[in-house]
Amino acid sequence: MHASLTSPFNVQRDERNRRALHLFCLAAVAALMLVQVPCAHAQRASPSQGPSEKEKAKIQEKRAFEKDTDEAYQTTIGRMPEVKQQKVDPWGSIRTPPPQK
Repeated sequence: MHASLTSPFNVQRDERNRRALHLFCLAAVAALMLVQVPCAHAQRASPSQGPSEKEKAKIQEKRAFEKDTDEAYQTTIGRMPEVKQQKVDPWGSIRTPPPQK
């Protein structure tokens, strides 16, 4: 080893650098914590007092529209004639009839 690497001046300088870095890290953490608190409060919305009058009007309008749509659907379904299901054989014209006993 070189004598300059282990001299007391280098040890003192390394110690000062280590302390400075330690203080810088502490200051950075403290600054981040101070910034985080207001940000956390800003993200939390104030408790709402329920929907506003405009939102209530929109909700009522939407419900009325859904009710009208449902009534129109039910009316249309009621007017449709009932279809009797017939057995359909798609291969009937191709297949030969089974032999009679």
